[in-house]
Amino acid sequence: MSATSVSELVLTASVYGRGQIKARVFKHLSPVTLGKIQRSIPFGGNANFFERNFVYILTPVVGGEEKSRKEFSKGSLAFMPAGCMLCFFIENTRSYKPMNLLGEIVEGFDILSTLKRGDSIRVESISAPP
Repeated sequence: MSATSVSELVLTASVYGRGQIKARVFKHLSPVTLGKIQRSIPFGGNANFFERNFVYILTPVVGGEEKSRKEFSKGSLAFMPAGCMLCFFIENTRSYKPMNLLGEIVEGFDILSTLKRGDSIRVESISAPP
């Protein structure tokens, strides 16, 4: 990801009782998907895991593939259209399903890596960077 970009926004999510997660998201990566996520905020869900490779929450967002891929780096943030899931990658992963890359986690990765199934994650905002 570039150091500065006109398409850069900051997604902020909170984990009840643990703190905040911040991610740099980029409109140019998945503009339609990111727009739908922005219009659905606030939303939240219980943390689930896929083989301890990524944490995901179910979202109210319904969308299709957009510049999708199957390989993700540790710290990536993506949307899986097949399950309407927002995925926070805690390991380098090759997914079975294509996902739309949104950006990268820049704060709170330690919180994600210590989550337990059922912890609550709430996406609170997507706004311009400070």
